[in-house]
Amino acid sequence: MRNASFGSLIIAALLGCYLVNCFSPLRLEYDSIRYFALKDCLEQSCPPGFQAANDPHPYGYPFLLLLLSRTGLLHPFTIAFVNLLYLAGALYFTGKLFQKEKSTVANARLELGVILLLLSYPVIKFSPYPMSEMQYLFFSCGSLFFFHLYTDRGERPGALILAVLFAGLAILTRTVGIVLLPALTAGLAWHHRTWVMRNWKIVVLTVVVAGIVLVMAGGTGSGLYMNSVRHTGYGWKVLLREHLAEWGQLLLNVPVGKIAGTGVREMRWLAAAVGLLFVCVVSYQLIRQRKKVPAAAGVYLVLYCMLIFYWPFFDVRFWIPVAPLMVMILLYGSYPRFFRLVVIVYVLAGAGANGYSFYTTFNKHALARSQAGGQYRNEYETFFFGKPSGDTSVQVDPYVLHVLETCR
Repeated sequence: MRNASFGSLIIAALLGCYLVNCFSPLRLEYDSIRYFALKDCLEQSCPPGFQAANDPHPYGYPFLLLLLSRTGLLHPFTIAFVNLLYLAGALYFTGKLFQKEKSTVANARLELGVILLLLSYPVIKFSPYPMSEMQYLFFSCGSLFFFHLYTDRGERPGALILAVLFAGLAILTRTVGIVLLPALTAGLAWHHRTWVMRNWKIVVLTVVVAGIVLVMAGGTGSGLYMNSVRHTGYGWKVLLREHLAEWGQLLLNVPVGKIAGTGVREMRWLAAAVGLLFVCVVSYQLIRQRKKVPAAAGVYLVLYCMLIFYWPFFDVRFWIPVAPLMVMILLYGSYPRFFRLVVIVYVLAGAGANGYSFYTTFNKHALARSQAGGQYRNEYETFFFGKPSGDTSVQVDPYVLHVLETCR
């Protein structure tokens, strides 16, 4: 119990660090601006030519921003605090999903998993942002948790309904949530495999009809996905290398740019090599520990990874939704002693990410320089100090400034 209690104290301290970062000024990325534009479309109108008029993003997260706006709570602290609640809820769901037994060792494993997730630099970085990652993480983990309740605790219809409801909310938040549906279906088929084998003709017909309906209903989203893949023009080698590099950054817990500066091609290849190793380890543990991993969670992890590996945009934050599953699966395995060095590097990097987040939370100059790679520096400096201190030849984007002004 001593180890478990110590782990709880570390978790509480880390959550305290996240709470401190809720006091940061509004942090913006490119997608954040798009979400605010969609919120304005919901709240007022969406005239032709407005940047959100043809935006394909789902309205799940903009609806949250609208709710906060209508209740007078659209402030940086509130946005970050709601994200923190989403994160805490997702970690709770994940812990319950993988809690196969109640013992000191099992509790210590779960606590270690939560600690590693809270020290992950993408989670630290993006938790205060007005972006959909934490909301999607909450709904997707909730869907898997309630489905696990259905299969493990007496087939409660209410749990199955909640699993489907949370899956629907996940899809409304991010289109990639569509992979939850085949994952839940696979889990349901596995749970009732005896009945499925006896009535396989009915099952096949149902799956075919459901597939046709899903394709028709999701035609717009899938068309957008395929158009994005085609229009970017990236070949499979580039997609594979860049997404493997993201996995490498997840394991090293450091962005490639922080290791070697921007434009260093060799570092991306090194991160991709580390990422390939990480993919192999996760895949091996998923296969080896398949009896311990809930069927729906395993299928969801595989389908999600397949979809994102073919996604022609690159950002380590795309892997936040499956990071809890990867960590919990990895903790079932046993590793050589040198792997402790990897964990130490990971923890130190996470502590550094927390320190840097504190630094930008309370230093407006640093925040202005760092957000979106400095893309909104002039807007931040105009908002903070009345005028840009850098390159004044770049015009201030009035809509970005509007977002900062209306979300104080």
